[in-house]
Amino acid sequence: MKKLRRLNSTFQAGVVDVGAHSIRLDIFEVSGGGKIDLLESLSRTVNLGYDVFRHGSVSPENLARLSRVMSDFSRKLDEYKVQAHRVVATSAIREAFNRELVVNRIRSDAHLDLEILEAPEEVKISFIAMRDSLRRQMEFDKLSGICLVIGTGSLLVSYFAGGLMRFSEEVPLGTVRLFDAFGRSGLSVERVIETLRSQDIGQRMMECVGLEAGRPITLIAMGASVRALTGWIAGTASERDEEDCLTLDPAAIAPTLRRIMNIDPVKLAEELKLPEEEVASAGSCAGILTYFLDAFNCRSFLSPGTTTRSALIYDLIRRNREPERSPFHDDLIAICDAIGCKYGYDPGHGRQVSQICSKLFKKLKRSFDFAPRSELLLEAAARLHDIGRFVDTRQHHKHSHYLISNTQLPGISEEELRIIATVSRYHRKSEPKTSHLEYTMLSAEDKVTVLKLAAILRVADALDCSRRGRFDKVKLVQRGHVLSAVVPESGDFRTERLYLEMKGGLFTQVFGLDVKIEEAPLSL
Repeated sequence: MKKLRRLNSTFQAGVVDVGAHSIRLDIFEVSGGGKIDLLESLSRTVNLGYDVFRHGSVSPENLARLSRVMSDFSRKLDEYKVQAHRVVATSAIREAFNRELVVNRIRSDAHLDLEILEAPEEVKISFIAMRDSLRRQMEFDKLSGICLVIGTGSLLVSYFAGGLMRFSEEVPLGTVRLFDAFGRSGLSVERVIETLRSQDIGQRMMECVGLEAGRPITLIAMGASVRALTGWIAGTASERDEEDCLTLDPAAIAPTLRRIMNIDPVKLAEELKLPEEEVASAGSCAGILTYFLDAFNCRSFLSPGTTTRSALIYDLIRRNREPERSPFHDDLIAICDAIGCKYGYDPGHGRQVSQICSKLFKKLKRSFDFAPRSELLLEAAARLHDIGRFVDTRQHHKHSHYLISNTQLPGISEEELRIIATVSRYHRKSEPKTSHLEYTMLSAEDKVTVLKLAAILRVADALDCSRRGRFDKVKLVQRGHVLSAVVPESGDFRTERLYLEMKGGLFTQVFGLDVKIEEAPLSL
């Protein structure tokens, strides 16, 4: 992503979206007040999904086509003197075996840095854009339900309540994938439903957020095929403004969705005013919507006009104008807590350790450098460090590492997920060693981050070893090489001191400070 200085004047920004079947460039003008106007939009068809979903790699022929299109788009960005841009690829390229080759070719030929938009990042930015849009139109925070981002190669499913996302998962069943699996003659609502039912989406949501069967919820669906279908059903244009949100009655549209899957492709293309190659997506999309509307007792159905490209442009601006506070912070913590509940963690201990970690981090940040987003990664690790107890208590730190490593956390990259998992792995027992594969596989910078964050987590976990919240009002005072955790006199702290002696060595090695517990005869 080309960086942008904090600008208060009008400037041009661009987004290139490399999808499974087309590449699109949108160029915007952003005013100092934040108003966004579309200046030009270009789209070119390159069927990358055909290659990847069937054969696993982008073919040389399609790679050459992609390179030519990206070179044209690069010249267009230069023509507009775009000051900030983001070039991303979604499901097709991120699943391609030769994805690194594709990225290298685009950098060499078009002089553009192609970013693989991983599913956790895609669902995060889409959800934020959708939430911001709906909050301007309705009381979104009073809704609870399922949000879908339906793509050609993947389906992103999330659950939200109280204005926050609380569960998210990528399902490798996009519209074109379903069409390819059954073919036009074999594609039916029944087969789509059976395929989605086999994914056990409802079971996992029940485990994480307690979604009960039969509870009335809202379904929100995004994606090009969703906009085309709902626009046709409602009698509006499929290309809508992102502030336009269609509200449809699930019971009323159910027969129409089923009928769409049985219409002759040529006739359906004519009715939907879509190219015939996009009709496959429309039919599969109808089946996906039918499954969720039926299986989850959806009493209302919303189709916002939010697109991946609009989400990307808002994210691009937000990154440069609001760098300190992520609008997804509370969502991530809610998701971590839901994962913890799934594995039977102690929520009070998780919160207490997280709070102590936060106080230690803020104290140390005055004197020590930390990598970007370290505080957020530490908070996630503090919430999740004990989930391995679900498997086994004695070796639970190792099981926590495995469970976290195999969990999808929206807004967290694969590299960041490895850091969170490794920090959790070292919250007890031995410190990092060269014989530990999970540690040695990290980059030099990430090893330093893990050492710093694990040192903090070990101290915080030791201070709450009694699970009684005795350090809820701790005050940190540094005197020379001693960092005192000052707490009101409230009984015997021998256990905490013992655990601190056992686990505080890494903290001393990393920060050069000895941590001591100091009791004060006054309320803090």
